[in-house]
Amino acid sequence: MRKAGDDSMDKTNLTLPSNELFTTSVRLTIMILLLSHKKINFTELQKLLHLTPGNLDHHLKKLETAKYVKTYKKLSSLRRPLTFVEITPHGKSVFEEYITELRDVLNKLVLLSGK
Repeated sequence: MRKAGDDSMDKTNLTLPSNELFTTSVRLTIMILLLSHKKINFTELQKLLHLTPGNLDHHLKKLETAKYVKTYKKLSSLRRPLTFVEITPHGKSVFEEYITELRDVLNKLVLLSGK
């Protein structure tokens, strides 16, 4: 039991999980999409996010450097190379941990707000 004045739900414990790669909505959305689809065609991802190819490539390179995603080319039925983006096991693990930490903070916030 909590004592009067004991605030075990201290508001200072509401620190958001820290991963600078997920601070942009674009990279966060890329990881969410890849977590649910495992792999996506580069062009489809570009259209979903409303980005230029260069802008998407920039964000993917940051995620690739951290080994969260990988890109690879595959020949299509029209013999044109298609680029695919796939979440790595490491990326999946890190992102799932990030989501869990974020969910914990949000649950604490809901409890503190009394809803």
